[in-house]
Amino acid sequence: MRIAVCDDEKAAAEMLADKLNMLSDGHQIREFISIQRFQEAIDDGERFDVILMDIDWKQESDGIDFAEELERTSPSAQIIYVTGYNERYSQQIFLKSSNLCGYLVKPVDIKLLEKLLQKAEKAIERLEQEKLMIQQKGIVYAIPFRNICYLESMRHQIIIHTTGEQIVCYDQIDHLMQRLSPAFLQCHKSFVVNMNYIRRIDKNRILLQTREEIPISKARYAETRTAYFRYMGELL
Repeated sequence: MRIAVCDDEKAAAEMLADKLNMLSDGHQIREFISIQRFQEAIDDGERFDVILMDIDWKQESDGIDFAEELERTSPSAQIIYVTGYNERYSQQIFLKSSNLCGYLVKPVDIKLLEKLLQKAEKAIERLEQEKLMIQQKGIVYAIPFRNICYLESMRHQIIIHTTGEQIVCYDQIDHLMQRLSPAFLQCHKSFVVNMNYIRRIDKNRILLQTREEIPISKARYAETRTAYFRYMGELL
């Protein structure tokens, strides 16, 4: 697995990296003692399967803020929070949305670290298997569910909005809904949203983590809110 260790204390980052190497010599590990450097690596296209994120960065934004942003830019990355201040952060980690896999207290117990890595690996394998298969002009696309932000019906076409591109196919929303995971919700006759990308629900629109907005029909508003809060509650 590709693992990022993010901690502004160099000694703490090196110690955690050493424990990871003790568990497996097959991991690709990168250490970041600057959250800005880590952001630059993500912006340059680097992707990680697991991110061990220190919470306290001694600046205005902390690791929880950054993990929330990572859910938009790296939706499949498994976040494991690491902190030396358990009482300060143990409740705050749930206040912002993130792809949370676990929580470790310094000094990190290597057995707990191993169990969380196993949990993360299973989650990654599950995500890799969850794909929407479509065919367009003789080309077969296998689109991971985690990369789909929303679907839009326009005339006789479906536009699949992913994190990196738009894919157009000839189909019907009802047909595609039968092949999608429970994370997808139809909020409008012409729109289906991946609830993992919802940032906020207003009265007539959904604001996504990608900063895009999609409409909610009046008829589906109550159903949309109820389904979303139920789904998020099951993730906690």
